[in-house]
Amino acid sequence: MGLKKIAVILMCALAVNANSIVNDTGSSTVAATISSTDSTSTEATVSIENINSTLAMSDIEAKNIEDALYNEIVSRDFYQAVHRTAIMYGAGWDSMITNVVNRLIDNGQSQLIDYAYKLTASRGTFIVRALFPSAVRLHEDLFFVKIISYKYDFALKFGLGADFAGDKTAYGDSDTSTRFRVTWKFIPYWIEDRLYFKIRPIDIAYFLKLGNSRDKDGDHGAYGSTNHDTDRHLWYLKPVRHNGKLLFYIINKEYDELLKLGQSTDVDGDRTAYGHSEKDFNPDKFAWYIKLV
Repeated sequence: MGLKKIAVILMCALAVNANSIVNDTGSSTVAATISSTDSTSTEATVSIENINSTLAMSDIEAKNIEDALYNEIVSRDFYQAVHRTAIMYGAGWDSMITNVVNRLIDNGQSQLIDYAYKLTASRGTFIVRALFPSAVRLHEDLFFVKIISYKYDFALKFGLGADFAGDKTAYGDSDTSTRFRVTWKFIPYWIEDRLYFKIRPIDIAYFLKLGNSRDKDGDHGAYGSTNHDTDRHLWYLKPVRHNGKLLFYIINKEYDELLKLGQSTDVDGDRTAYGHSEKDFNPDKFAWYIKLV
């Protein structure tokens, strides 16, 4: 038996793990809900039992299987989606899984990130690494990235000094070269029905958050703090394909605001980071590159 088949069999046996990931509070609930911005396909679906790798499929049958996987992901039925993916991968239908991944990106479905996490949790890391863009693997332990504004090509960092509350202001820096201050780690937390992240640089234990108060433009300032026990420290990602590039919106759980950089630069040439006052999915203004270091 080949290594690929052994891995798929193991993954199928452990797929139930994808439906019971314990978060930091000890709960393990996965709800099959759909947000107002994420909807399922209305096209035909096919059950997992109908997959038969020994028969040639028509284009319609292949499309139906892809639709079924897509719909399971978007409706957050990750147990079934992981099971189906394992069987498809074992049957050699890698291109069909890739089609679904690309469709999730093209439709801006945030469930893409959750799907990759659930596959990894069910011993499907080999599938994620083979068929997903590298930027989606944020949940992996040894995955470090630079977070770079698409609009300005500035890298996210914290300032050197701390304010009266002990927080560090978040900025964008025009110097995106590899160094500790612009290299970050995303720490995954499965909460209720989706994956959130706490985000910190690799050199200091300060966690990205939004402040409590709004400025004159209605924005919340972005800071780093040593404590990280509020929803203001939790973020989720939404993919967007723009001008042929894979970008992400970084969205705060507490305020549902998109991370952005200010328009003006300070005396050091840096741009201050904020949570935007309105949920405006404009990639030219608010999207970010996630670049593996």
